[in-house]
Amino acid sequence: MGATVASGTLATVLTVLIGLLISALPVWLSVFRREELRERHADLVVPFFLLAGLFGLLVVLFPVYEVVIPTDGYSTLNLIIWAAVLVPWAMFGLRYAGRDHILTTARIVGCAALVYVFIGVFIASISGDFPDSAVTTAFLGFGIVGLHGVTFAVAGAILLSTYRHGGHSLRQGVVLVLPVAVLLMAAQSLGIDPDARTFLNGSVFAVVGGSLWLAVVRYDVLTRRPGTSRLGLRSVVTEMDEPVFVVNSDGTVVSANATAQSLFGSDTVGDAFEKMLGQSVRGLRDVNVLEHRTSDGYRQFDPRVSTVTGGGGQRLGVTITLIDVTEREMRRERIQVLNRILRHNIRNDLSAIQARADLATDKDRNAKAQVKQIIDISDELEKLSTDARRIETLINRQGEETATQQLDEFIRSVVAEVTSTDETVEVTVTIPETSVTLNWELLRFALRNLIENAIEHNNTQTPVVEIVCEMTTFGAEVVVADDGPGIPEQEVTAVQAGSEDRLGHATSIGLWGTSWAVQSLGGKLTFEESHLGGAAVRVQIPLPDD
Repeated sequence: MGATVASGTLATVLTVLIGLLISALPVWLSVFRREELRERHADLVVPFFLLAGLFGLLVVLFPVYEVVIPTDGYSTLNLIIWAAVLVPWAMFGLRYAGRDHILTTARIVGCAALVYVFIGVFIASISGDFPDSAVTTAFLGFGIVGLHGVTFAVAGAILLSTYRHGGHSLRQGVVLVLPVAVLLMAAQSLGIDPDARTFLNGSVFAVVGGSLWLAVVRYDVLTRRPGTSRLGLRSVVTEMDEPVFVVNSDGTVVSANATAQSLFGSDTVGDAFEKMLGQSVRGLRDVNVLEHRTSDGYRQFDPRVSTVTGGGGQRLGVTITLIDVTEREMRRERIQVLNRILRHNIRNDLSAIQARADLATDKDRNAKAQVKQIIDISDELEKLSTDARRIETLINRQGEETATQQLDEFIRSVVAEVTSTDETVEVTVTIPETSVTLNWELLRFALRNLIENAIEHNNTQTPVVEIVCEMTTFGAEVVVADDGPGIPEQEVTAVQAGSEDRLGHATSIGLWGTSWAVQSLGGKLTFEESHLGGAAVRVQIPLPDD
């Protein structure tokens, strides 16, 4: 009998020493690695401190359990400690595995409250202080199942993350799972003699304490986490400047990154991709440039489609990345158009200048008239060159000159500038009063070109120009209509197609410059027939929320 008591006392003393050793772990970390852990890894350190500190405290209190808990209740001690440390261990495990998006303050508080209510009811039930009832039995039964479920789920996340991460050994994950796994298995051994149970508890506590120290000292789990790779990949997609969609095999959008939701709306998930972008996933592979309206205005995208396959090689869906190539396409257009127009005009005009110069030396010709023609042609070339430089300068500065002012007052001032020297033109303006923020120089260039063209190419004695502006959910729509002969079809075709060729090209740079200015504002230029009998050009301009 005396030997049994002595052995039990020895086991108790060793258990208390193990508890003190475990309690010393967070103290040691605080003293020797305080700044590094606090500054860079606070999200892991806090739950680990709670885990080690709470477990150490519960083990140090083992002599109290021997007095309070009857000897036949020793079998439940590991179960109670397992439940008590489960919340901080689960917090640490999920953050370590890169699953911290699951953790919210409300969830942590709610789960902790349920767990510790379960512990209180469980202790009261086994001590006889709580009356047995169907409700109590059901609560404890569901609680046991829930605790097991959380334990297996978090353990699986830890082991899977270390297995998939090439820079971490699976042993590192095993060491982190070991504390709760040992406690859980020890809680199942119900029929052991109380003295043997004391030694078993001491052994279990030693394994748990040793695994916690080993995790920190040998595997450095507080600074090297496998979840970094998973979070890194996720953040790459989430924080990309390009919109990314994950589309199911039936064409439904199942996921979209923040950029995609910002440009195309937060309700894109669950919608059909074809309905959202007007292009099927299958047809998207053959599209070089896709133009679509976004929250930033009309943009042009180069779609990249990648197939998502399962482990067996089956096709599950696709990922679609839309690379914004608006600036690239505008630059390509400018190079092509300026090259063609300047080359065409310079060649023709230089030929005309040479011919006029030859005629000016002919005694039978009027030299003054030829010289005047040469000067007029030179002036046209200079104007063309000036317009080209101005367009390039304006578009290159598109993001620098934004300001806020009244849209109606601005458009009326542009009309006044254009018509100040021409009293024959009749211009009506219908614009609601509204204050907006945008690049006014680009808009001035576009509107001035449209109004000047509507007047200059009008062959009536009293040109009529009508300017109407409406505010829409997209922004502002300004329509410039006239009663003239209209815009040549080949010029409209070239601008709408975004390229020039031998058969379809513009005769001047003005319409192209207007189109580029509107595109730089994120808008779109469309051509219609005017109710006045001439042309109507619609300018759609996106307006940011003030």
